Amino acid sequence: MTPERLAELEEERRFLLASIRDIEREREAGDVDADDFTVLRDGYVARAAAVLRELEDGRNRQLPRRLVPAWRRVAVIVVTLAVAVGIGVFVARSSGQRLPGQSLTGGQEIDEVTRALAEASRMLAADDFAGALQRYDQVLAIEPQNAEALTYRAWLTLLGADGAGDDVLARQAVDDLAAVVALDDTYADAHCLLAVAAARFVQPPDAGLAATEGQACLAADPPGMLRGMVEQLLAGVLPAVDSTTPATTG
Repeated sequence: MTPERLAELEEERRFLLASIRDIEREREAGDVDADDFTVLRDGYVARAAAVLRELEDGRNRQLPRRLVPAWRRVAVIVVTLAVAVGIGVFVARSSGQRLPGQSLTGGQEIDEVTRALAEASRMLAADDFAGALQRYDQVLAIEPQNAEALTYRAWLTLLGADGAGDDVLARQAVDDLAAVVALDDTYADAHCLLAVAAARFVQPPDAGLAATEGQACLAADPPGMLRGMVEQLLAGVLPAVDSTTPATTG
């Protein structure tokens, strides 16, 4: 793929992710009806996923690196889109209720935390992983038990470990996700990403953990794109778990 084509795709990616955020804001403001919102957003999301896949393929052909399995690319794309769609909804979600990821004690400096989380999400959607990590660290300096920051910091660590072939660091990232679940078992994203990590990012895969966390993810009402990814994951791991469960006799 030529550098020119990569630049075109990068520009289209930025446009599509911005369009997804814009249509979400318009829906929150009541400027677009439900049917138009669904059609527009689904179209943007489908095209953004295709652009992200083409970008990843082009980068893989240009740079010598470890072969990236298809499931890893899908996981990165789905999480990126889920984060992009979630940008800008903090105010609506915080009205009269605890923010997803807000510390269990109620939190301090919530405006600063919200702003840093939104910036981290934008950076994550733009593939600026270093910038996102910095923002998550800022959040954790204020709220050390912030579930959202802990979850996505562990996720980014997992991606880095997987890209470097560092199995020890990958296992630590999985343990960090498990710690978030123990901290706040109502936060769906942590369950979802722990299920993906257990099934796809560690060797040997932990099908039992993936099944348990995948089911917990779905029960916690995750974002739609994470739900779809985990449902597909469970379709693969549940038969493997069932086959290892001893049969009972009556």
